[in-house]
Amino acid sequence: MSKLRSINTVIWSDTWFETLSVGQKLLFIYLITNEKTNMLGVYEVSTRKISFETGLKEIEIEKYLLDFEKSNKIKYKEHRVIMLNFLKHQNYNFNMMKSAIDIYNDLPSSLKIENINKIERDKEGFETLCKGFGMVRKVEVEVEEEIEDETQEEDKNESELILTHPLQNYIISTLKNVSKLSNQLTYDECVKLMSSYDREKIGNILLQMENKKDLTKKYTSVYLTASSWLKRDFSNKGQNLSNGQPSKMESMVNSAKEALNMIYDEN
Repeated sequence: MSKLRSINTVIWSDTWFETLSVGQKLLFIYLITNEKTNMLGVYEVSTRKISFETGLKEIEIEKYLLDFEKSNKIKYKEHRVIMLNFLKHQNYNFNMMKSAIDIYNDLPSSLKIENINKIERDKEGFETLCKGFGMVRKVEVEVEEEIEDETQEEDKNESELILTHPLQNYIISTLKNVSKLSNQLTYDECVKLMSSYDREKIGNILLQMENKKDLTKKYTSVYLTASSWLKRDFSNKGQNLSNGQPSKMESMVNSAKEALNMIYDEN
């Protein structure tokens, strides 16, 4: 059955990894991700197979393996790859622990911990394995399931950054006072407002908020304040006509409406 492996992105900023040649990097990544890898970090593979799958020459592979051993990263003994510090930095559940122990128990005696030929399949046995057995730092590889949550969270954060509502742009670019409130509109809150009220009413309320001198002292949330004022129908107050001419507030509201429409048209 195929296995999924992911390389932690921190590997590219690891000081040791940065010093490797292109061929050494290819071999190292191959050794921690090929289909032979297991829960113990010890597996059998020939240099011939490595050469076939990577395109590296066997003489190069043998040299690189010696370099890895000198750096205390990976040993190659009896045609087996031994990834140093592998167990120590993995997050295993109990079934994974048992799998690592089973693999250890099947190893030839020459590769086992001195005087420990068999380890019991329990947590105490796994602790013994971690203390006495060679193990690569977590710079290297993690099980796919452990990476998925981080990847999904990163995707979520990226999506939140990408989704920008025209109403948010309008506040930032036009309403300096409103944009100072600690809790600005989220994308979802913009959608809620636009689905409940028309642009003119929203523009009117935001403009009233902008012109309130003590806005930042009394209020903290754009959404809650705007929603409350809209419900109380503040947009209909203070808009009186004088001699048939638009009031100052009406003119300001119309300007805000035009600005909102322009922003929406651009988006």
